[in-house]
Amino acid sequence: MFAAVLAWPAAAPAQQAGGARYGVGMRTFKFVDKSRRTDPNLSYKGARSRTLRTLVLYPTAGDPGGPAVKNARPLRRRAGQRFPLVVFAHGFGASGPTYRPVIEPYVRAGYVVAAPTFPLSSQGAPGGPPVLTDYVNQPGDVSYVITRMLRLSRGKGFLTRTVNRHEIGAMGHSLGAVTTLGLVANSCCRDPRVDAASAWSGLEVPFPKGRFFSRKAPPLLFVHGDSDQTVMLSGGRKAYEDAPAPKALLTMIGGGHVFFFAPWADPFTRTVTDFLDGYLKHSAAARQRIATDGNLAGVASVTEQLR
Repeated sequence: MFAAVLAWPAAAPAQQAGGARYGVGMRTFKFVDKSRRTDPNLSYKGARSRTLRTLVLYPTAGDPGGPAVKNARPLRRRAGQRFPLVVFAHGFGASGPTYRPVIEPYVRAGYVVAAPTFPLSSQGAPGGPPVLTDYVNQPGDVSYVITRMLRLSRGKGFLTRTVNRHEIGAMGHSLGAVTTLGLVANSCCRDPRVDAASAWSGLEVPFPKGRFFSRKAPPLLFVHGDSDQTVMLSGGRKAYEDAPAPKALLTMIGGGHVFFFAPWADPFTRTVTDFLDGYLKHSAAARQRIATDGNLAGVASVTEQLR
Protein backbone atom coordinates (compact mmCIF):
# COMPACT_ATOMS: atom_id res chain seq x y z
CA MET A 1 0.00 0.00 0.00
CA PHE A 2 2.67 2.53 0.97
CA ALA A 3 5.59 3.15 -1.36
CA ALA A 4 8.84 4.44 0.04
CA VAL A 5 9.05 8.23 -0.16
CA LEU A 6 12.70 9.19 -0.06
CA ALA A 7 12.94 12.24 -2.31
CA TRP A 8 10.92 14.80 -4.23
CA PRO A 9 11.76 17.75 -6.52
CA ALA A 10 14.19 20.14 -4.88
CA ALA A 11 11.85 23.14 -4.90
CA ALA A 12 11.41 24.32 -1.31
CA PRO A 13 7.91 24.78 0.09
CA ALA A 14 6.53 28.31 -0.15
CA GLN A 15 6.74 30.51 2.92
CA GLN A 16 3.66 30.68 5.08
CA ALA A 17 1.23 33.56 5.09
CA GLY A 18 2.77 36.62 6.72
CA GLY A 19 6.33 35.56 5.92
CA ALA A 20 8.98 33.93 8.06
CA ARG A 21 9.55 35.46 11.49
CA TYR A 22 12.23 33.29 13.06
CA GLY A 23 15.51 31.65 12.24
CA VAL A 24 15.76 27.87 12.55
CA GLY A 25 18.00 25.99 14.95
CA MET A 26 18.41 22.24 14.85
CA ARG A 27 19.71 19.55 17.11
CA THR A 28 19.40 15.77 17.11
CA PHE A 29 18.55 13.78 20.24
CA LYS A 30 18.50 10.05 20.87
CA PHE A 31 15.44 9.08 22.87
CA VAL A 32 15.33 5.50 24.16
CA ASP A 33 12.02 4.09 25.37
CA LYS A 34 12.96 1.21 27.66
CA SER A 35 9.34 0.26 28.32
CA ARG A 36 8.65 -1.15 24.82
CA ARG A 37 10.39 -3.62 22.50
CA THR A 38 11.60 -3.40 18.91
CA ASP A 39 10.57 -6.51 16.99
CA PRO A 40 13.05 -8.67 15.02
CA ASN A 41 13.62 -7.95 11.33
CA LEU A 42 15.33 -10.73 9.33
CA SER A 43 18.94 -10.74 10.59
CA TYR A 44 18.13 -8.19 13.31
CA LYS A 45 17.21 -9.95 16.56
CA GLY A 46 15.21 -7.07 17.95
CA ALA A 47 15.76 -5.09 21.13
CA ARG A 48 14.24 -4.64 24.56
CA SER A 49 13.78 -0.93 23.88
CA ARG A 50 12.82 1.43 21.05
CA THR A 51 15.40 3.99 19.96
CA LEU A 52 14.11 7.17 18.35
CA ARG A 53 16.71 9.48 16.83
CA THR A 54 14.82 12.75 16.73
CA LEU A 55 15.57 15.86 14.73
CA VAL A 56 14.42 18.88 16.73
CA LEU A 57 13.90 22.17 14.90
CA TYR A 58 13.20 25.30 16.94
CA PRO A 59 12.98 29.09 16.55
CA THR A 60 16.15 31.11 17.03
CA ALA A 61 17.16 34.74 16.71
CA GLY A 62 18.94 33.97 13.41
CA ASP A 63 18.09 35.06 9.89
CA PRO A 64 14.46 34.04 9.11
CA GLY A 65 15.44 33.48 5.50
CA GLY A 66 18.71 31.71 6.22
CA PRO A 67 19.59 28.03 6.55
CA ALA A 68 19.01 26.05 9.72
CA VAL A 69 21.89 26.34 12.19
CA LYS A 70 23.09 23.34 14.19
CA ASN A 71 22.96 23.73 17.97
CA ALA A 72 21.85 27.37 17.78
CA ARG A 73 20.52 28.86 21.00
CA PRO A 74 16.72 28.47 21.25
CA LEU A 75 14.66 31.60 21.78
CA ARG A 76 13.59 31.93 25.40
CA ARG A 77 10.21 33.47 26.14
CA ARG A 78 8.06 34.42 29.08
CA ALA A 79 5.00 32.31 29.83
CA GLY A 80 2.25 33.07 27.34
CA GLN A 81 4.74 33.80 24.55
CA ARG A 82 6.34 30.39 24.12
CA PHE A 83 6.11 28.19 21.05
CA PRO A 84 3.71 25.26 20.58
CA LEU A 85 5.24 21.82 20.10
CA VAL A 86 4.44 19.75 16.98
CA VAL A 87 5.65 16.16 16.47
CA PHE A 88 5.98 15.07 12.83
CA ALA A 89 5.74 11.42 11.71
CA HIS A 90 7.60 10.45 8.51
CA GLY A 91 6.44 8.17 5.70
CA PHE A 92 7.39 4.56 4.98
CA GLY A 93 11.04 4.10 4.01
CA ALA A 94 11.92 7.68 4.90
CA SER A 95 13.20 9.39 8.08
CA GLY A 96 12.60 12.49 10.13
CA PRO A 97 15.42 14.48 8.45
CA THR A 98 14.08 13.56 4.97
CA TYR A 99 11.25 16.00 5.57
CA ARG A 100 13.29 18.91 6.93
CA PRO A 101 12.58 21.20 3.92
CA VAL A 102 8.86 20.50 4.34
CA ILE A 103 8.60 21.19 8.08
CA GLU A 104 11.04 24.12 8.42
CA PRO A 105 8.42 26.72 7.39
CA TYR A 106 6.41 25.88 10.51
CA VAL A 107 9.44 26.56 12.68
CA ARG A 108 9.88 29.93 10.96
CA ALA A 109 6.22 30.59 11.78
CA GLY A 110 6.81 29.98 15.50
CA TYR A 111 6.67 26.25 16.29
CA VAL A 112 9.06 23.74 17.80
CA VAL A 113 8.96 20.65 15.57
CA ALA A 114 10.29 17.23 16.61
CA ALA A 115 10.74 14.69 13.78
CA PRO A 116 11.64 11.21 15.06
CA THR A 117 12.94 8.41 12.85
CA PHE A 118 11.00 5.25 13.61
CA PRO A 119 12.98 2.09 14.43
CA LEU A 120 11.70 -0.28 11.74
CA SER A 121 9.63 1.56 9.10
CA SER A 122 12.47 3.94 8.22
CA GLN A 123 15.19 4.02 5.62
CA GLY A 124 18.11 1.90 6.81
CA ALA A 125 16.00 -0.22 9.16
CA PRO A 126 18.24 -2.75 10.95
CA GLY A 127 18.29 -6.28 9.56
CA GLY A 128 16.70 -5.68 6.19
CA PRO A 129 14.07 -3.61 4.40
CA PRO A 130 11.67 -1.28 6.25
CA VAL A 131 8.84 -3.04 8.09
CA LEU A 132 5.40 -1.70 7.20
CA THR A 133 3.54 -3.48 10.00
CA ASP A 134 5.51 -1.68 12.72
CA TYR A 135 3.10 1.24 12.27
CA VAL A 136 1.07 -0.26 15.14
CA ASN A 137 3.87 0.73 17.51
CA GLN A 138 4.44 4.21 16.12
CA PRO A 139 1.69 6.15 17.93
CA GLY A 140 3.43 5.01 21.12
CA ASP A 141 6.70 6.32 19.70
CA VAL A 142 5.15 9.75 19.09
CA SER A 143 3.70 9.82 22.61
CA TYR A 144 7.13 8.99 23.99
CA VAL A 145 8.73 11.79 21.94
CA ILE A 146 6.15 14.22 23.33
CA THR A 147 7.08 13.12 26.85
CA ARG A 148 10.79 13.56 26.22
CA MET A 149 10.31 16.93 24.53
CA LEU A 150 8.32 18.17 27.51
CA ARG A 151 11.11 16.95 29.75
CA LEU A 152 13.55 19.06 27.71
CA SER A 153 11.37 22.09 28.44
CA ARG A 154 11.63 21.70 32.22
CA GLY A 155 14.20 22.95 34.69
CA LYS A 156 17.54 23.49 32.95
CA GLY A 157 16.55 21.52 29.84
CA PHE A 158 17.64 22.58 26.37
CA LEU A 159 14.16 23.98 25.55
CA THR A 160 13.38 25.61 28.90
CA ARG A 161 11.21 28.70 28.39
CA THR A 162 10.95 27.85 24.68
CA VAL A 163 8.13 25.26 24.48
CA ASN A 164 4.53 25.97 25.40
CA ARG A 165 3.86 22.75 27.27
CA HIS A 166 0.09 23.15 26.98
CA GLU A 167 -0.22 23.49 23.19
CA ILE A 168 0.79 20.31 21.36
CA GLY A 169 0.15 19.25 17.78
CA ALA A 170 0.90 16.21 15.62
CA MET A 171 1.18 15.76 11.88
CA GLY A 172 2.48 13.15 9.47
CA HIS A 173 2.71 12.02 5.87
CA SER A 174 1.66 8.67 4.38
CA LEU A 175 2.44 5.96 6.96
CA GLY A 176 3.15 8.88 9.28
CA ALA A 177 -0.41 10.10 8.66
CA VAL A 178 -1.65 6.62 9.63
CA THR A 179 0.49 6.95 12.77
CA THR A 180 -0.95 10.39 13.51
CA LEU A 181 -4.54 9.17 13.13
CA GLY A 182 -3.77 6.29 15.48
CA LEU A 183 -2.38 8.79 17.99
CA VAL A 184 -5.36 11.14 18.00
CA ALA A 185 -8.38 9.23 16.68
CA ASN A 186 -8.07 5.54 17.60
CA SER A 187 -9.01 4.19 21.02
CA CYS A 188 -5.87 2.00 20.98
CA CYS A 189 -3.46 4.86 21.25
CA ARG A 190 -5.22 8.17 21.89
CA ASP A 191 -2.90 10.73 23.51
CA PRO A 192 -5.09 13.43 25.11
CA ARG A 193 -2.16 15.85 25.22
CA VAL A 194 -2.49 16.45 21.47
CA ASP A 195 -4.66 19.51 20.79
CA ALA A 196 -4.70 19.49 16.95
CA ALA A 197 -3.46 17.16 14.21
CA SER A 198 -2.94 17.05 10.44
CA ALA A 199 -2.79 13.88 8.32
CA TRP A 200 -1.26 14.12 4.84
CA SER A 201 -1.95 11.33 2.31
CA GLY A 202 -3.31 9.05 5.01
CA LEU A 203 -6.28 6.85 5.83
CA GLU A 204 -7.73 4.73 8.62
CA VAL A 205 -5.75 1.49 8.96
CA PRO A 206 -6.67 -1.06 11.70
CA PHE A 207 -4.86 -0.97 15.04
CA PRO A 208 -5.05 -3.91 17.46
CA LYS A 209 -7.87 -3.56 19.98
CA GLY A 210 -8.80 -0.11 18.78
CA ARG A 211 -11.57 1.75 16.97
CA PHE A 212 -11.47 5.06 15.13
CA PHE A 213 -13.41 8.04 16.45
CA SER A 214 -15.02 6.13 19.29
CA ARG A 215 -13.70 8.83 21.63
CA LYS A 216 -13.26 12.56 21.37
CA ALA A 217 -10.71 13.66 18.75
CA PRO A 218 -8.94 17.02 18.45
CA PRO A 219 -9.43 19.32 15.44
CA LEU A 220 -8.14 17.60 12.30
CA LEU A 221 -6.82 18.82 8.94
CA PHE A 222 -6.59 16.19 6.20
CA VAL A 223 -4.50 16.86 3.07
CA HIS A 224 -4.72 14.58 0.03
CA GLY A 225 -3.90 14.61 -3.67
CA ASP A 226 -6.80 13.63 -5.90
CA SER A 227 -4.37 11.76 -8.20
CA ASP A 228 -2.69 9.82 -5.38
CA GLN A 229 -2.12 6.27 -6.64
CA THR A 230 -0.51 5.06 -3.39
CA VAL A 231 -3.28 6.00 -0.96
CA MET A 232 -6.45 6.82 -2.86
CA LEU A 233 -8.31 10.03 -2.10
CA SER A 234 -11.32 7.94 -1.08
CA GLY A 235 -9.37 6.76 1.97
CA GLY A 236 -8.56 10.28 3.07
CA ARG A 237 -12.11 11.43 2.38
CA LYS A 238 -13.56 8.61 4.49
CA ALA A 239 -11.37 9.60 7.43
CA TYR A 240 -12.52 13.19 7.01
CA GLU A 241 -16.17 12.13 6.90
CA ASP A 242 -15.76 9.94 10.00
CA ALA A 243 -14.08 12.69 12.02
CA PRO A 244 -16.13 15.05 14.18
CA ALA A 245 -15.96 18.81 13.64
CA PRO A 246 -13.90 20.92 13.71
CA LYS A 247 -12.24 19.45 10.64
CA ALA A 248 -11.07 20.33 7.13
CA LEU A 249 -9.99 18.46 3.99
CA LEU A 250 -7.50 20.18 1.67
CA THR A 251 -7.56 18.48 -1.74
CA MET A 252 -4.54 19.02 -4.01
CA ILE A 253 -5.99 19.05 -7.53
CA GLY A 254 -3.82 16.86 -9.76
CA GLY A 255 -1.57 16.15 -6.81
CA GLY A 256 -0.11 12.71 -6.19
CA HIS A 257 1.06 11.05 -3.01
CA VAL A 258 3.70 13.78 -2.59
CA PHE A 259 2.73 17.44 -3.14
CA PHE A 260 5.46 19.41 -1.41
CA PHE A 261 6.47 21.37 -4.53
CA ALA A 262 4.91 23.77 -7.07
CA PRO A 263 2.12 24.36 -7.77
CA TRP A 264 0.79 22.86 -4.52
CA ALA A 265 3.47 23.95 -2.02
CA ASP A 266 2.07 27.42 -1.44
CA PRO A 267 -1.58 26.56 -0.61
CA PHE A 268 -0.39 23.47 1.29
CA THR A 269 2.06 25.32 3.55
CA ARG A 270 -0.22 28.30 4.08
CA THR A 271 -3.23 26.15 4.97
CA VAL A 272 -1.32 23.93 7.40
CA THR A 273 0.12 27.07 9.04
CA ASP A 274 -3.37 28.58 9.27
CA PHE A 275 -4.62 25.38 10.90
CA LEU A 276 -1.81 25.26 13.45
CA ASP A 277 -2.20 28.97 14.22
CA GLY A 278 -5.95 28.57 14.51
CA TYR A 279 -5.97 25.66 16.93
CA LEU A 280 -2.63 25.87 18.77
CA LYS A 281 -2.28 29.67 18.90
CA HIS A 282 -6.05 30.18 19.04
CA SER A 283 -6.20 32.72 16.21
CA ALA A 284 -9.73 33.19 14.88
CA ALA A 285 -8.29 35.08 11.89
CA ALA A 286 -6.09 32.11 11.00
CA ARG A 287 -9.08 29.74 11.12
CA GLN A 288 -10.93 32.03 8.73
CA ARG A 289 -7.98 32.05 6.32
CA ILE A 290 -8.10 28.26 5.88
CA ALA A 291 -10.91 28.55 3.32
CA THR A 292 -9.18 31.30 1.33
CA ASP A 293 -5.59 30.07 1.48
CA GLY A 294 -6.64 26.52 0.62
CA ASN A 295 -8.82 27.43 -2.34
CA LEU A 296 -6.78 28.11 -5.48
CA ALA A 297 -8.45 27.51 -8.83
CA GLY A 298 -7.09 24.40 -10.53
CA VAL A 299 -4.60 23.75 -7.72
CA ALA A 300 -6.32 23.19 -4.36
CA SER A 301 -9.74 23.20 -2.75
CA VAL A 302 -11.00 23.07 0.84
CA THR A 303 -13.96 21.31 2.36
CA GLU A 304 -14.44 22.28 6.00
CA GLN A 305 -16.61 22.14 9.09
CA LEU A 306 -14.69 24.38 11.42
CA ARG A 307 -17.58 25.54 13.61
